[in-house]
Amino acid sequence: MARIAEIDRIDITDILNKVAYILDSKEYDRMGDVFAEDIQFSNPGRLTANGLDELKTAFRNFPAPSLSHHITNLILSGSEDGTVQALCKALSQRADKSIVAAEYTDILKKTSNGWRIASRTIKPL
Repeated sequence: MARIAEIDRIDITDILNKVAYILDSKEYDRMGDVFAEDIQFSNPGRLTANGLDELKTAFRNFPAPSLSHHITNLILSGSEDGTVQALCKALSQRADKSIVAAEYTDILKKTSNGWRIASRTIKPL
């Protein structure tokens, strides 16, 4: 496991938190601020997308998006190839006011624009 510089930890944490604000405000055009162009997104049974444009379209057309996203229990692990795995728990409030829990497994890569999520897999709990 490769060490992660403190500034990278801060930047990655900011990216992960920014996802929630973008989704909650439905500012899907800003998804490029947090997701890589070649994002692989998998939320089985709800939403799957390959690539940033497909992800934006999927969220715009999603019939019942969650209203409020929260992450916690974040663990970052560096890899020798320079990517970082982020594992966290997530809570989301749906339109019917129910709260659902999930686990996010993200792979982040450093791009010319900073850290971006290259892969996100969501496992409902």
